[in-house]
Amino acid sequence: MFTPSERYLTDFFNNPAWPDYFFIHGYPLLVIAWNLLLLLVPFGLVFYLKKIWRKRDLSKFTLYLITVGLGFLWLLFIPNAAYIITDVRHLLDYCPLGSPERVCSSGAWLIMFFFIYASIGWVAFVFLLNQMKEFIIQAKSEKAGRYFIWLSIPLVSLGTLLGLIDRFHSWEFLLFPAMIFKSGLRYFTDIIYFKDWAVFTAGLYILYFIGNFLFKKNIRK
Repeated sequence: MFTPSERYLTDFFNNPAWPDYFFIHGYPLLVIAWNLLLLLVPFGLVFYLKKIWRKRDLSKFTLYLITVGLGFLWLLFIPNAAYIITDVRHLLDYCPLGSPERVCSSGAWLIMFFFIYASIGWVAFVFLLNQMKEFIIQAKSEKAGRYFIWLSIPLVSLGTLLGLIDRFHSWEFLLFPAMIFKSGLRYFTDIIYFKDWAVFTAGLYILYFIGNFLFKKNIRK
């Protein structure tokens, strides 16, 4: 004799369509959870950097060595925030062909879902950049913090495109550096790829400065 919960689980997994419950318009829910979890990596790296710089119980050489190493890891993972913004692309063709005004009642809720999801990526992108900027200001100077924003966003844009188009993960740079370097070089030697990078870079600058203006009172450090 099954309990109601056991009966529900049995019926659920006996249903051949049960895997569809873990997808939204073909987008795996586990990937959403994974992408959000990855946002903790750059946050944790800067949190640790701030901690060791406050203590300053390491030699200057060791302190700078750790900072460069963790800063490099931060740069590998920060594009994940911008990548979440690009997931609005899953709204393309969310309705059957021929739908009036390309809107359908069965999928209208997807607009709000992916908008909120992309907005989380936007807020995280601004917050994580500002978190690192504040660390650099504390460790170096106000000018260094400003330069950091202008110099890092083009690299974040490149990292986002390497994930979006070339399908590389952040940690794969440590495994296949030559392959990723070769793919990255294409964005500066092929006009089509360069145009993608230039537009993405301009877009991320706009999103950062608008977001910094809108959110700066609520997402400091």
